[in-house]
Amino acid sequence: MTDMESLQKMEDCLLQMKIQKPDEEAVKTVRVTDFGAKADQETDNAPAFAEALKYCRAHGIGKMIIPKGTYHFRSCPGDAHLALDGMDNFVLEGEESELLFEMLESYLSVRNSKNILVKNLILDWNWEKAPLASVGVVTKVASDGSFFECCFPEYEDVEADMKFSIVGPFHRTRYTPGCRGGIEFRPYRNEHVKKTGDADTDRKMQALVRELSDILKPHQEKVGKGTLRFYTVNPEFTRKHFHRGDCFRFRHFEYTIVTIPILDSTDVTMENITLYSSPGNGFVGNGDVSGLHIKDCRVTVRPGTARSISTVTDCLHICNSQGKFIIENCEFGYAGDDCINIHDNSSMGIVPVDSHSLLAKGVRKEVVLYEQEYQVELRNPDLSPTGFASRLTSVTYYEEDETCLLTFEDELPPGLSPDTVLWNRRFETHNYIIRRCRFVNNRARGVLLQGSNGLLEDNVFENIQGAAIQIETGCESRWSEGHGVKNLILRGNVIRHCDLNAWQMAVLYMGVYLPDGRTKESVFDNILIEKNTFIDCPRQAMFLSSCRNVLVRDNVIINAGQISLEENCYGSSTMEAPIYGEKYHGIIQFEKAVNCTEERNKILSTLLD
Repeated sequence: MTDMESLQKMEDCLLQMKIQKPDEEAVKTVRVTDFGAKADQETDNAPAFAEALKYCRAHGIGKMIIPKGTYHFRSCPGDAHLALDGMDNFVLEGEESELLFEMLESYLSVRNSKNILVKNLILDWNWEKAPLASVGVVTKVASDGSFFECCFPEYEDVEADMKFSIVGPFHRTRYTPGCRGGIEFRPYRNEHVKKTGDADTDRKMQALVRELSDILKPHQEKVGKGTLRFYTVNPEFTRKHFHRGDCFRFRHFEYTIVTIPILDSTDVTMENITLYSSPGNGFVGNGDVSGLHIKDCRVTVRPGTARSISTVTDCLHICNSQGKFIIENCEFGYAGDDCINIHDNSSMGIVPVDSHSLLAKGVRKEVVLYEQEYQVELRNPDLSPTGFASRLTSVTYYEEDETCLLTFEDELPPGLSPDTVLWNRRFETHNYIIRRCRFVNNRARGVLLQGSNGLLEDNVFENIQGAAIQIETGCESRWSEGHGVKNLILRGNVIRHCDLNAWQMAVLYMGVYLPDGRTKESVFDNILIEKNTFIDCPRQAMFLSSCRNVLVRDNVIINAGQISLEENCYGSSTMEAPIYGEKYHGIIQFEKAVNCTEERNKILSTLLD
């Protein structure tokens, strides 16, 4: 049974969270224009901004003002155009200024800092320098399936050698990501499954990842002023899946930069920041980040343009942190990946070395952050506890092999599986509030929640290609995220017209991704889902698995179950049969669930049979 007392205590604690701000009044102030910055078309403002921030550090300046205007940055003095690193009690006041970037480096960084406030800024990428994505419409498919042609209506002309990394479905009428029956693919062969040397493990991982690739030959040509011809690998596939009038978004960048890295910092507030576009992730919190407030911010496409993308990956990504964050009154949309992703990282796969040491496989230092003195817990391949957790006494990374030699203070237990999962307990991305936000017109998920002690309340989700809300933990060859979720409240949210491509069977999805399938281990525990409204669900409203003590009550579900639950459109490519060979039933489904309750939910339809 759901522990309501525990949830009430958690909510009370969350509502008392305070993110400290610097004192704006009793500080020395400078204006960036005093250092040569100019709001014109010609000036490269990178040197002036760098000099102004250097002066602030040297002289204890507590506030820097950017007089309203549009400032161009055509160079970058380091790895961030505006580095608010190593600063304490500092305010960056934008006065609604626009900063326009064209170098592949972070726009603004906050690293090893404390009590930082950044407010009233508009940040954007220079699309005239390099567009981030382009929308193409199929105008012709060869009768023999050897090629298809696309026009690109937003351009008068198009480059013959246009580069792109991923192509996804785009609604040709709404001009937004996702459409029923649309396919998503990587154009060329993508070795997304990293080989382990074990045939059975590799086979399972291939079945799990299910990413569609190797569709196009590495040859294309211009056949008209705004039209490209793409030669395809499989003629039969081409004839079956490409049709005149199909609309796609071609992404030219992917994980190229971290736009606003917030690393190893305490009490950071981003207020009234508009991010119109970036060739990478948007806001990213990582490391010893504690106390993050994202307030009145927007990540969306610029009005008055035909742009199809904002950030080419996540709008907001928080991982391997110390938690304590509030996201409120914001709008997120048009991203190339999730609006919000919250998680800690893990790794799967080991080779025992001696009584105290093992080689962790599939490990990159910047992802897992294993370090000496950190506590690491070992889990079985189904995420059940092994009962072992110990302090690391030695850590050695082997970057070429993506492995890491870990030595523990305590003796390792016998009989560990080669697919043992490692959770870095040094980090805990928990204690968060997401409220009164809008998540609209987005690829992937609205929110991907993989951290404990959370409140998701009074938000609106609309026109999301994947699930509106996804609660998840798992391991596969591209990424391993989450340590389970305990204590979560989802209340008062409106979810309308989401899961357009039936990525996860339901607009609210809770589950694991593991090579051996769903686990009986209850990695999701003590969760309340109440007083939400679900409208226009292609399939299920909720799929809740590997969980216990979940209470679903007083929700309203309107017009769900419009597509057969047996139809083959599982996953982001919308072409596969259901994962793990599962069978689905009903509008709310519990699977491998213990002590879960559904009560007083209203399900209705205005659709005639």
